[in-house]
Amino acid sequence: MAEKVDILIMAAGGSRRFGSCKLLANFRGAPLLSYALNTATGISRSHPELISSVNVVSGGYADEIGNFVKGRRDRVGVFRCPDWGMGLGHSLAFGVAQLPAENAVLIMLADQPLIEVADIYGLLRSAEQNPGKMICAEFSSTLGVPAIFPADMKKTLMQLQGDKGAKSVLVGAGESLVAIPIPGAALDVDWPDNLTRYLK
Repeated sequence: MAEKVDILIMAAGGSRRFGSCKLLANFRGAPLLSYALNTATGISRSHPELISSVNVVSGGYADEIGNFVKGRRDRVGVFRCPDWGMGLGHSLAFGVAQLPAENAVLIMLADQPLIEVADIYGLLRSAEQNPGKMICAEFSSTLGVPAIFPADMKKTLMQLQGDKGAKSVLVGAGESLVAIPIPGAALDVDWPDNLTRYLK
């Protein structure tokens, strides 16, 4: 893959349905956010030739998220989105705009704790084999993140608004897209019951 990759972890939501800062809620003995961070920094350490940076987009609970990230030993950037309340699309567009124009971007969600380093490496390997194409996760009969977007797709991502996130770009992309099965992407946490049911 000619383009290096910046990782962007989306952590800007207000957790309205969860009722509190879900990203710092306990999951298997650790804050939920730590899983996405561990995966992103793990792939960054193991493949520095591919990964240029790891970053988090915060918004709701920005102070709590920022303090948690800064308390880790990893080199992780934090982008605080002022318009996070306008929806995921705004936060994503803001985050992408903070990144170098020449790099591809790998978008992850902070509330997908089952995504592992091997999953991300599979996406990166597919991107090497399919230059210029978008590479995304396929799960539960749908497409979504984590997903890699080549640099020339950043203008499209920066036009996102409201609640339309990366999935709105992926669906219907046709031959410009390669989907990789990642069953773990099916678990994203919106309600406390999501955690409770899974942990049982």
